[in-house]
Amino acid sequence: MCVEAFAVRYLTANSPSQIIVNFLQARAMNSDLKATRTQLIRDVLLLQVKLLIGAARDLAVVPVTLAAALLDLILSKSQSPRFFHQVLRMGERSDQWIDVWSAARHESEQRGPVDSILATVEEVVRDPKVGAHRARVLKRWAERQVTRARQRIKPDSPSTDIVETKPDQKA
Repeated sequence: MCVEAFAVRYLTANSPSQIIVNFLQARAMNSDLKATRTQLIRDVLLLQVKLLIGAARDLAVVPVTLAAALLDLILSKSQSPRFFHQVLRMGERSDQWIDVWSAARHESEQRGPVDSILATVEEVVRDPKVGAHRARVLKRWAERQVTRARQRIKPDSPSTDIVETKPDQKA
């Protein structure tokens, strides 16, 4: 059956109001599908970022756990092992903080701090005005921190100042 014949049968079999309702329903379904695809892409990207954060954490924790275990072995004659278990607890807390699998939960459930940081980054990327405003705020904060640091390290005595002398002058 050709498209024209199908269109003629559809138009003659349905009232104009039914055609409009069908069109609006199809349009709503398309927008729902687009929202679903967008959410899927967002969730995949967030998962990948969290997996990278977790991998970086794992790379950093490997030498720390080995050092803690070695230290516990060295000190095992005078105390019970504690450093290795502290590293394990730290790793457990970082797992909760990263919360890799949070996309599997509903939006209403509480998520980890990394999710809030990534949500802020997403907001900045999606809305350039918000991004520009936050960049200005961050720049002002950084300038204040640099000014405070300079004031703290400013020398109290003039003996540390460098005095330039010309070749024909004697110091």
